[in-house]
Amino acid sequence: MRAALKSIILLSLFSSFTSFAATPSMNQDHFCNDRKDPTFVKELTRDSSNLMGFRNFGGIGGAGVCWWHSRFQRNALYLTIFQPDAVKPTEEEARIIIKKIRKGKEIVQVPGYNNLQEFSTDFLILLQSELESWQLSDGAKFAWIRGLKGNSVVTPEKMQMMMDELYQEVETQGNIAYQKLQIKGITAHAWLVVSMTKEENGYLLEVIDSNYPRMTMFYQYEVGDTHLVHEYYGVFTPYLEETKEMAKISMIIKESCNPQMLSKR
Repeated sequence: MRAALKSIILLSLFSSFTSFAATPSMNQDHFCNDRKDPTFVKELTRDSSNLMGFRNFGGIGGAGVCWWHSRFQRNALYLTIFQPDAVKPTEEEARIIIKKIRKGKEIVQVPGYNNLQEFSTDFLILLQSELESWQLSDGAKFAWIRGLKGNSVVTPEKMQMMMDELYQEVETQGNIAYQKLQIKGITAHAWLVVSMTKEENGYLLEVIDSNYPRMTMFYQYEVGDTHLVHEYYGVFTPYLEETKEMAKISMIIKESCNPQMLSKR
């Protein structure tokens, strides 16, 4: 069985510089019109300027904050409006903006910046502090137990079932999916799945990995595989998680762009 997964970095880099890449919404009208197109947010990921300006690092024991880096990235892609002509925020104002994006409960305006890369680079220390605070908060709720759940190797049948379920979330539902990557032992990483292409004998996954946050990369799954393999992570199995968080994001967008929905509650 061909176990190794190939990352097609050249394709990813090319897509990051295409002149047809989507640009962030600049006001509420743009925001709602942009999101009428189910592919808009996914297109944002194909321009590196719309992605986090720094990779996963820090965290408890220096093991990183990959889960929270990925979730913040997804919130920012779906729920932000960038206003480059406005005055840049103060440090305290930036702290509030970062917290709002983290919480994912509303549309967030980011004044003075063109995109997430610029904002997250300027406020790296504040943002990293928020990600580590988020990690500690989830740890107090024993969310770390999720890192113990699941096997790094599963049966071919289970793997195919999980990949088919992922395809439904990513392509049928049109969402960017969050996956926990269960590595051997108690280690667990995470990535976001942007798109999936059906192939004759499996799927091609397009992902954002917080360890390589400036591009999307591609990974191959073939029917019969019992796991995936990464050059650095080794053997692992990806598990679909945080689907309720994605559903909440979708509802926030619907309510923000259709205020009559709130009056009917």
